[in-house]
Amino acid sequence: SYDCGSMNWLHTAVFENSPRFLEKLGTCMQENGVKPEIEIFDAGMISNAVYYLKKGFLKAPLHFQFVLGAAGGMDATVENLVFLKSLLPAGCTWGALGIGKGHLPIMYAALALGGHVRVGMEDNILYSKGVLAKSNVEFVDRTKRIVAELNKEIATPAEARAILGLPAKA
Repeated sequence: SYDCGSMNWLHTAVFENSPRFLEKLGTCMQENGVKPEIEIFDAGMISNAVYYLKKGFLKAPLHFQFVLGAAGGMDATVENLVFLKSLLPAGCTWGALGIGKGHLPIMYAALALGGHVRVGMEDNILYSKGVLAKSNVEFVDRTKRIVAELNKEIATPAEARAILGLPAKA
């Protein structure tokens, strides 16, 4: 991940990403052929990503991941998702995830707005209110069902690589 700013993480610690660190990280990622997932916890991080793109520390097209509902970041609301999407530079791709109770509303909204989604136990351990997920499979299966109900399709690995601007696998 490439997190374009510092934040008060979970209201207990500072998640520090200094400008010097972001410059070094961006350079290292480019030197090693890594396409960063630019995680966005608040709106200012989008401006920071555009700054590092202009300075050459990031390479277009960018891929943004909105992380909504993390304590210390923006709330997991559809209004916040629409606002963040409105700030994106042209030609980028984006996805969204909602932490906790924001998981499903953000998933539905992201899919309806043309974005991608990220699911799994890294972001949520509860499958539903009070019910622990048994594995990531539950989240993936539910996502597949929701995508189908919205008359959309899950990208194949080759399609996902093309969407993200990654080279085809040999």
